[in-house]
Amino acid sequence: MRPTDILRVLNKQFLGIAGENVNAIAKKLPSPIVSRKPAFIDAFLYKMKKNPELLKNKTIWSRRSTIFPEFVDSQVKIYNGKTTIRCKITEGKVGHKFGEFALTRKRKSRDQPNAKVKQLKKKK
Repeated sequence: MRPTDILRVLNKQFLGIAGENVNAIAKKLPSPIVSRKPAFIDAFLYKMKKNPELLKNKTIWSRRSTIFPEFVDSQVKIYNGKTTIRCKITEGKVGHKFGEFALTRKRKSRDQPNAKVKQLKKKK
């Protein structure tokens, strides 16, 4: 069973719309997965979840919301505190948080300090 299927089952159980088939699948799942807290999703994203077409090229400020299987193959802009970063949602990102894919800090370049030291040595 794929991770996306497991998330769909757990989500339907949490919302109380699970049918007999979903409950039968949930019984087959290992118990640690079923006993987890439900995934958090912001209210406006929950509305978009019902109609994924509304999500295309939307800016998301809720970095703490979980990526659901319904969002796969859509592009969103995730706010990192300063700018928005475009992100294409793939199946591998399902179950993670939106904030994991929009870094808030710049990476330090390791070449710059060495270049300055080399320039100083050449001047001497």
